[in-house]
Amino acid sequence: MKTQLQRPSAGKARYSLEYKREALEHWKSSGRSAAKVAAELGIRAPLLYRWARQFRLAVQQGRQPELKIDVSVMEAEIRRLTEENAKLLEQREVLKKSLGILSEAPPSGMPKSSR
Repeated sequence: MKTQLQRPSAGKARYSLEYKREALEHWKSSGRSAAKVAAELGIRAPLLYRWARQFRLAVQQGRQPELKIDVSVMEAEIRRLTEENAKLLEQREVLKKSLGILSEAPPSGMPKSSR
């Protein structure tokens, strides 16, 4: 059974939000595998899986599924990871310095303890 969904024209395909929703609804309602539905629609199966994951994540986060990652959310995540990375690098440097200090031989001018 062919669907009424129409693919975008040749070139790098950019699928509309409506097309993605209809494709996912078709996959869900047909009860067939993603590979079979994707072949019928003329797309690759991993694309269906990606769209489904994006919808699922959007619903879990309590926002409308957009099927594209919000730039501000990604920028906030990058900022958080950059700060965490800087903190970890600083901790590593402190550990390196402390290892160097602790592994130094005692100065020769210090008296040896007598037994």
